[in-house]
Amino acid sequence: MVNVKVTQGRLDSPSSESGISTVLVEPDDAIALMMLGHGSGTPIHEPLMVRMAAALADQNIATFRYNYPYSERMADYSPDKIDPLEVLLSTTTLAKCAVADLPLDLPLFLGGRSMSSQVVSLALTRERWLDVHGVVLYVFPMRWRVLLGNPVGHLHRVPAPMLFVQGGRDEEFCDLGELQPVLDELGDRATLHVVEDADHDYDLPAASSANNSNALPEVASVTAAWIRTQLS
Repeated sequence: MVNVKVTQGRLDSPSSESGISTVLVEPDDAIALMMLGHGSGTPIHEPLMVRMAAALADQNIATFRYNYPYSERMADYSPDKIDPLEVLLSTTTLAKCAVADLPLDLPLFLGGRSMSSQVVSLALTRERWLDVHGVVLYVFPMRWRVLLGNPVGHLHRVPAPMLFVQGGRDEEFCDLGELQPVLDELGDRATLHVVEDADHDYDLPAASSANNSNALPEVASVTAAWIRTQLS
C-alpha cells in the first residue's frame, strides 16, 4: 500500500476572479511528477481524474492537477463553455510556474487527458520548457476540433518524447487507423499503447474478462514503465 499525501491549493489567474483550484498528489518514493491537465468535461475533482491520479500514485508517479477558469466555475458541461485556446494555454503556463515552485526534486512530465492532451502538447511547442522529460497524451482526441482545426498539426514540433495511451473502443474521438500514420511520421519520438476494449473514459464493457470495470490500472502501469524508460 502506497502512502499518499494530498495537498489542495489555488493559483491566481487573470482570467478567474477567484483563482483556480489545484491538487498535488505525492506518493512515497515518487519517481517523477506529472503536471496533469483534465478533459473538457472532467475538472480536477471529477471521479475520473481523481481515480487517474490515484492509479498513477500506485505506480509512484506524483501528479499536479489544475482547473481552467471555465472548469473552476462549471456547473454543467457544453463545448461552448470552454475557455478560448489562449486562456487554456496561459493557464497551462501558470500551472507550469506553480510546479517549478514546488519543493520537489522530481523529473517533470506533462500529461493531458483528451482536450488537455492537445493543450499541453501545443503549449510545449510554444514555451519549449527544457525541464520536461516527456508528454503523455491520454485518449488524444484526433477527431475533436473545438480548439484546433488540425489537432495533429503541431505534434511534429513537440520537443520531447510522447506516449499516446488510446482506448481501443474510442472511434468517436480517435480512429486508430487515422492516428497511426501520424505517429509513423513522428518516428521514435512517439509511442502508442492501445488499451483494448476501453472507451474514451477508459471504461471497459461489462463482458470484459478484466478484473476492473475500468482500465486505469493498466493505463498507469504503462505510463510508469514508459517514464522509467525515459529516465534510464
